[in-house]
Amino acid sequence: MRLKRFFLIGCCLVMSTVTACGTPPANNAKNGGTAVTQNAATGNKELDTLIELAKKEGEVTIVGQAQTNREEMVKEFEKTYGIKVKYTGMRPSEATPKILAEQQQGKYLTDIMMEATQQLALQLYPNGASEDIRNYILPSTDITKDDTWYNGYETGYQMAENTGQYVYGVMDYPRVYVNNDVIEPGALKQPQDMLDPKWKGKIIIHNFARHAQGNTAMTALYLSEGQEFIEKLMKQEPMIVDDARQMVEWFAMGKFPIGVGVDTTTLNTFVKQGVIQKVGKLQPKISTVLHPLAIGVLKNPPHPNAAKLFVNWFLSKEGQTAFVQITTQYQSRRKDVEESPDPTIRRWATIDYKKSLQSKEADEVMKWVTELGKKAFTTPKK
Repeated sequence: MRLKRFFLIGCCLVMSTVTACGTPPANNAKNGGTAVTQNAATGNKELDTLIELAKKEGEVTIVGQAQTNREEMVKEFEKTYGIKVKYTGMRPSEATPKILAEQQQGKYLTDIMMEATQQLALQLYPNGASEDIRNYILPSTDITKDDTWYNGYETGYQMAENTGQYVYGVMDYPRVYVNNDVIEPGALKQPQDMLDPKWKGKIIIHNFARHAQGNTAMTALYLSEGQEFIEKLMKQEPMIVDDARQMVEWFAMGKFPIGVGVDTTTLNTFVKQGVIQKVGKLQPKISTVLHPLAIGVLKNPPHPNAAKLFVNWFLSKEGQTAFVQITTQYQSRRKDVEESPDPTIRRWATIDYKKSLQSKEADEVMKWVTELGKKAFTTPKK
């Protein structure tokens, strides 16, 4: 159903007269009538000039999350402009030292980094390894208009602590997963319910002694529920596991039916395989803590015009629609983009942004959580 739905959306986008970023209409019958006329003017002189320059470069190189749906998403840019995207799927924590090492050797091989907000902020930007994305956003498009975005245009920079990148989408936090094959739906309604003595010994947490999904989840719980909540949660004798797959296995099998810091990619695989049928989420009534998703341009991009064009396409209505509809796990900050087709992903009606997991406050909380994790994590019981 999701693919069918996206196909219909894609057809509508291609048939539109002019995109939010100025993409020309499709008007030839090749490839089933979905090809875009690459030489048609958009009506935006600044964008038209950029398109011609980008085509001369012919490609753009991007590093981002390893999920295959990211590769599916960037193909929409290829279809629109006929410019090749070389996408490398890699965890940001692995890509960052690689990029820094290359740049130290005078090698600038990558144009854009996506969904690496923390790495860009704490590693790349301070070391001068990334550019200021403001220089890559065309002022002649609707991207810079306040009413285009939830919480306004400038908030996209502020959510990343003004570290040269732009936050285009969000993942709501905190989210705790519940195995509803084992626990009846509605038995837990909000995070505070985890503190009920009957759930003692039934909670599993990904190792939060290091920067990974467990650390992020515990930091978000602290920001949302407070330090006292975290301290009481630890008295529930949770199982703390370093192996993300092992954690999901135990959660899916019902050994520990409440999971904090669950790897969603692995969990979705288990759901598709039928290992677990019903998965619920334990969240506050209103999510005030958000995990920001950002895009950044690396230092001395090898294809500066193609990189600039990609940034403007990606932040347009068309680019954000492709991102949300294909990845499904996030919400775009653009108001004119349809919300995620996944009904379990929070709507903007239940999001009231107050705190970012990229903020200085979150950084301090994360340090506290990490130290607690080092004390709490021991060799797991078999």
